[in-house]
Amino acid sequence: MSALLTRLLGMNQNRTVDQQIAVFGQSGSGKTVLLCSFYGAARDKIQLDQSLFDLHAQDNRHTTLISQYLGMKEDHKVPQLTRFASVQTEFKLKQKGLGLKELAKTDSVRLTWWDYPGDWFERGTSTESERQDKAQTFRKLLGSDVALFLVDGQRLQEYVGEEERYLRYLFDSFSSTLNDIQDDILQSGGLLKQFPRIWVLALSKADLWPDMTVQDFENLLNKKAASEINTLRSKLLEFIEDDEAFSFGKDFLLLSSAKFSLGSIDMSERKGIDVLLPLACVLPIQRHLWWHELKILPMNLAEKLLDLELVKALVPVAIKALRIGKGTGKIKYLAAGAFADLVEQMADQSFDSLARIQAEATEKREFLRALVADFTQRLNQAENDRVLLRDSK
Repeated sequence: MSALLTRLLGMNQNRTVDQQIAVFGQSGSGKTVLLCSFYGAARDKIQLDQSLFDLHAQDNRHTTLISQYLGMKEDHKVPQLTRFASVQTEFKLKQKGLGLKELAKTDSVRLTWWDYPGDWFERGTSTESERQDKAQTFRKLLGSDVALFLVDGQRLQEYVGEEERYLRYLFDSFSSTLNDIQDDILQSGGLLKQFPRIWVLALSKADLWPDMTVQDFENLLNKKAASEINTLRSKLLEFIEDDEAFSFGKDFLLLSSAKFSLGSIDMSERKGIDVLLPLACVLPIQRHLWWHELKILPMNLAEKLLDLELVKALVPVAIKALRIGKGTGKIKYLAAGAFADLVEQMADQSFDSLARIQAEATEKREFLRALVADFTQRLNQAENDRVLLRDSK
């Protein structure tokens, strides 16, 4: 099956993968700085080395984000907080070094990142239009496969020795926010089929905790806020239709957009930023493989990866190999199985093997295959560096 699927995946078809990055955090927790650092760092890397892909934001957001990034990098100024309304940023990843005609025929990845007023996290809205914007934004955020839940490293530092005070407020306030707008999010009363299935608890401003490993962070949360984490997990489960494949409080990440000191911002000192794209694009598929039951998952990323004609071509092979049977409504999961097979091929590969696969795929212009190899390397490296901790089940 693997050889056939790999060949089919390499067919000359233009596929666009759509995914959203959902980042939840209080005001001042670093969401906007994280977005600027993410984009600026990616653009710097593209200009400095032979990166696999080009990453572009749409024109107006590109200008704003680069301006904010350069303000931090050269003028040591932090971007202003996002207030009153949400801001949507779309990024597109395309294979680097191709002409316009070739680009039009190649695969791409489109990522949507929502920035929103952190005050929404812990308070109500002041106007009806703001309330509607908040509910609409959260509905779209809740359409992702992966969500980052930010723990503010600076706020945590202010409560050293009594971290439970901050952590309990953090988790409880978000539970209350979700409770207040639950009816608006669900609208007609129906539960969400698409929902962040993997919630990664992330320590923002991790540069303030230079000696903390991701395992230390996990232990701190479980020791100081276990009850509140369980309460929020229960609240989140009230939004979704299928709760068999849901993870909250089992994946952890250290994040640092830069190293901040009095009057200075060092953008070269980052942590966890390079793993954000892999978390959004590859981690959901890896987790779905571990959960085994592809049929229960809303495979937002994978089902859009392959078009219907390719899915039809895969049906005879996938039904036999995945033993799905003759049940109805399986087509989108056959597509998921095809992409899952590609991810599975690389899951246990060594760093050297992944580098070789990436180089060969890039040369053959098999963009998605090369991207999966690159992103798998990044996830593995982040774990080795004790920056990322993934649920192992």
